[in-house]
Amino acid sequence: MQNQPHILFADDDPDTRELVRVVLMRAGFCVSVTADPFKALQLLRGIVFDAVLLDICMPEMTGIELCRQIRFFDQRIPIFFCSGAATEADKTAALSAGAQGYFTKPLEPDDLVCTLRAALQIAKP
Repeated sequence: MQNQPHILFADDDPDTRELVRVVLMRAGFCVSVTADPFKALQLLRGIVFDAVLLDICMPEMTGIELCRQIRFFDQRIPIFFCSGAATEADKTAALSAGAQGYFTKPLEPDDLVCTLRAALQIAKP
């Protein structure tokens, strides 16, 4: 697939990172993964990504704080949360930080892929 959309997924769980990476790659996306929120910021400042997926619970920095930091320098990129933390307060905090959506783990792969495709169609000029 030419011009594959490039997705960054930051999650501290290695099994979840691998599952999402495989699901998205099979759907035609290029995927970069990291467990480290600081590495995610570094990657976002050096590579053009089309969307970001974040977990809420990560060591050293929450996904909510990471989302806020991303929004500080990039207001356009679609950001979605994929988290087992599924309270209304978590969802509200994620959306308030600048995310477009929130997926609850365990993920439904088709929903994830369809939502990303729709967001990228909207996000493209």
